[in-house]
Amino acid sequence: MHAFEFKKSSRLELLSIPVYSLIMFLVTMTWTQENLITTIILILVAGLIGWFQASKSEIKVTEELDRYQRPIVLIKKGLPYLLGWLATFILGIVMHGLHHSAITVSDIFSEFGHELLKDISLFSRFNSQDSWYIWAISGVSSMTFTYCLEQKEDKLKGILHQKRKRRQK
Repeated sequence: MHAFEFKKSSRLELLSIPVYSLIMFLVTMTWTQENLITTIILILVAGLIGWFQASKSEIKVTEELDRYQRPIVLIKKGLPYLLGWLATFILGIVMHGLHHSAITVSDIFSEFGHELLKDISLFSRFNSQDSWYIWAISGVSSMTFTYCLEQKEDKLKGILHQKRKRRQK
């Protein structure tokens, strides 16, 4: 929604949700040889998507502090982020088709609406009943995106991994 403007980012968005997605992948994964091979391929593709999404992202670390006394980070994600989101969506549809052997138009619109809702409301992701491959794609691409942003801006890693200080009232 705000890909072309600087938007405040949070630890929840950049760390907690990707970690949650990877945990859900591990919990929901059916560990078969076929799924393991699929997972390796998905990790590579999702990693490339995350790298591509971060490729043109711009980061500003402001002098302002949040309520935990950490600098506020602004990120402008740009067109590669949107294209990566679209690639993630398409990859999810392809995986659904491979695992369920049939895709209907209503499945595609339903998945599109579901993905939009998850992107608009971060908390809807926690209630999601996604398949293991969606969790893997989402978790790996998001973690790669965050890792690449940390490589672009030295201060970001320190901010994201900084322990909370007492809240300011």
